[in-house]
Amino acid sequence: MERDAGDIIDRWAIARLKAERIGADESKKEYLWFCEGMKELETRHPEMNWDLYSKEILNIHSMIWDLESGIRQGKLDKDLPEVGRRAIQIRDWNRKRVALKNEINLKTGEGFQDIKQNHCSE
Repeated sequence: MERDAGDIIDRWAIARLKAERIGADESKKEYLWFCEGMKELETRHPEMNWDLYSKEILNIHSMIWDLESGIRQGKLDKDLPEVGRRAIQIRDWNRKRVALKNEINLKTGEGFQDIKQNHCSE
């Protein structure tokens, strides 16, 4: 798989949630594809605690998904203060996601650091 370690685990978590929560055949295929990528990571970097990182990134993406859900479905269209609160929480969870990906890439020596400029996730 031609992706860096941080991107693989990030995309794996998204694919897993899609497979579990949407359940479409295409989502399940994508998840299985990223599972192969995770196996490659475990082989390339056996010193890494992939179970811990997997749980952490999956938790982050679950929180983001849950926060975005009501917004995506239009359930909060009349509650703009709640949309604003959720937007801030989503930004904060994304900050944690980027930091985790950067940590993984730094420890594995793969890929690049995701650097934001003039952005609250710095």
